[in-house]
Amino acid sequence: MKKLLVFVTLVLLSTSIFAQGSIENTTEQVDEKVNIVVGVPKAPPALPILRMIETGALDDVATLSYQEWVSPEQLIAMIQGSDANMFALPLTVVSKLYNKGINIQLTNVNTWGVIYFTTTDENFTTWSDLKGKTVYVPLKSSPPDYLTQYFIENTGLKIGEDVKVVYSTSSEIANLMIDGKIEYATMIEPMVTQVAMKNEKVRVVFSFEDLWMDIYGEETRLPNAGLGGRTDFIESNPELIARFESEYEKALNWVLENPKEAALLTEKEFNMNAKVIEKALPKMGLMYMNAQDSKPYLENFYNLLFSYNPVSIGGKIADSGMLYDKEI
Repeated sequence: MKKLLVFVTLVLLSTSIFAQGSIENTTEQVDEKVNIVVGVPKAPPALPILRMIETGALDDVATLSYQEWVSPEQLIAMIQGSDANMFALPLTVVSKLYNKGINIQLTNVNTWGVIYFTTTDENFTTWSDLKGKTVYVPLKSSPPDYLTQYFIENTGLKIGEDVKVVYSTSSEIANLMIDGKIEYATMIEPMVTQVAMKNEKVRVVFSFEDLWMDIYGEETRLPNAGLGGRTDFIESNPELIARFESEYEKALNWVLENPKEAALLTEKEFNMNAKVIEKALPKMGLMYMNAQDSKPYLENFYNLLFSYNPVSIGGKIADSGMLYDKEI
């Protein structure tokens, strides 16, 4: 009986130790999951992130969520804070921050073109017609801002003297155009489609990508926005970042191939009209290109902005360290 009792006791102890070990191992496995928080605007680069979250694309290795930013100031605060580690961001912002020594790298470019100049003025035909007018622009210090300034001043007009620029959020500008309270605005999709569907007097006069091709040729593209992350986070998780990029590209392609479903997902998460999103998707300029392959397009983009206004990109052309390289 004593031997049996000892045996049972040993079995129970062994089971307890094994179970405890299993619990600890399980805890360790859970702890191994990295928490990825992506700072995003309600704009094209965010759509693949929504799809990745919906499908659990990274669930085996990470938890993925997003935080919304509305203004460049909010984005910059987010990057300098600790709440997020990956970001959808304008290409001017990533250059400015990198040149200031901020811990940031660009991993891909995913949004091209997508900027349009719109008006309700039926007599407007050229930039020079803006003399004495007020132009509304979203996202101060972003590509829409600096490119609007460049195209206007390229005709001989001066911002602040001949043309007044007013900054506001994309949604506020859209509402003002819909209500007929403003005549001229630079906008991005899907706001352009939303406005045109609600105010038939609104028309697109210029596609910035078409104007870009007039400068650099039809074989080029106008880069606008991409994804980036904190350099320390990227360097600490090389395999995860490579996986993230792969899944993001897959999700982006799904968005393009399934506009109706992507629009419904966007409506659910961002409370944006699904019909507007579906109609706008072909014009959102979504195309994945990793940072290294984007380099020739980025060079044209940054060189032009540097020649126009060095401050727009942080005072200098960023070195190659700004671009994530999965081969390193």
